[in-house]
Amino acid sequence: MSPVFTGGPGVDEVPPVWIDRVGFKANISESFTRQSKFTYGLVMEEITTRDETSSICTHGARPLPSGGLSMDGPPTTLSGTGVDRMAFAQANITRDNTKYVNGTVVGERNVFQLDQGLGIGSNFPFFNRHQLTITRFIQLKQVEEGAGKPPPPVLVLHGHYGGCVGDLPSYDAFTLGGPYSVRGYNMGELGASRNILELAAELRIPVRNTHVYTFVEHGNDLGSSKDLKGNPTEFFRRVGYGSSYGVGAKLGLVRMEYAVDHNSGTGAVFFRFGERF
Repeated sequence: MSPVFTGGPGVDEVPPVWIDRVGFKANISESFTRQSKFTYGLVMEEITTRDETSSICTHGARPLPSGGLSMDGPPTTLSGTGVDRMAFAQANITRDNTKYVNGTVVGERNVFQLDQGLGIGSNFPFFNRHQLTITRFIQLKQVEEGAGKPPPPVLVLHGHYGGCVGDLPSYDAFTLGGPYSVRGYNMGELGASRNILELAAELRIPVRNTHVYTFVEHGNDLGSSKDLKGNPTEFFRRVGYGSSYGVGAKLGLVRMEYAVDHNSGTGAVFFRFGERF
């Protein structure tokens, strides 16, 4: 289900739009050092947008006060037909200097990804979509390393920028909100846009065989929602920015978090799998 076509706060349930992708991807990976990896390749795919009945869907929809649906929402594809075909080059370079100190990650990680449209496919899409993610795991206290030794407290600083120029289809727009964007919000609840900036800080304190943490996060569309065809952010009554803060605990593979949505001032408990960073 696409988070681009998601309602904002106070909007009744929005009919979902599902994105089907069929195609192939060929890539080559090179390791410059043990910490640096470069991957590049070609992606060719057919994208079909469907509603909950599996019928092709050409526009997003939202409920009206009368009980009906407004069907004049943002187009779901670049072609306007509900089906796109495209080819683009993709490259990714990762520099990962993290390591484990008594089971806790410390160090730094940088990731840059680039998608370059080749003008091949529906409406001859030519675009440049780029993302930069920078994460720092700062060890706050020196500890003795070894089996059974306690891990150090860690401050995590994280920044993510994404941008796009050219023919960007709605389903490939950047979305704000969710467990890997701005916690405390549903996926896409804050908006969909051409450019985004996400900032986060998390303080991890070891407790017995796990850690507890507190965090603060912010996401912003940098005013670019209006530049996305059909402006899904405005149509679905989302604000385009938001902050959150909260506390959490790592329970095995599960993160239990209490996050406060700063836009509304309300909080909720979430259970998530995997790491945020």
